[in-house]
Amino acid sequence: MKHTITNRILIGKIIGIIVGLSFFFVALLLKAPLDLRLGVGLVLFYAFMGVVIAFMGMFERHPVLNFKMPWWFHGIVVGAIMHLMLVLLCYNQLIVIIKQMDIWGLVSPWWILIDGAILGLVMSFFQTKFAGEGMLPIK
Repeated sequence: MKHTITNRILIGKIIGIIVGLSFFFVALLLKAPLDLRLGVGLVLFYAFMGVVIAFMGMFERHPVLNFKMPWWFHGIVVGAIMHLMLVLLCYNQLIVIIKQMDIWGLVSPWWILIDGAILGLVMSFFQTKFAGEGMLPIK
């Protein structure tokens, strides 16, 4: 596979769609109150998260503050920030879903910030491993 930004985007979208669909179907299996709009929104949200991480991989150094950004840094930061946005937008729905699913006794939606950081790390790892990083060509 050639190292291009297009491949980074493709890998990020694939991982995001797989994660979004997995969450949707696991929530349905566990009888969580997840409506179709939120389920489709989560699939698109995770695909978009993969795209944002792909574009962040284009920068080896921060454009304003001029510090080095390794692959794991922008994966963790973007994943946590995207999940922060998810919590802020869907707080009440997430509380209901998390209480219904009863995952390890956790009842706060703020715990998914850690999940977002881990997922961002995984996305960034696979994007960097298979499609490179830095100023990649668009092909």
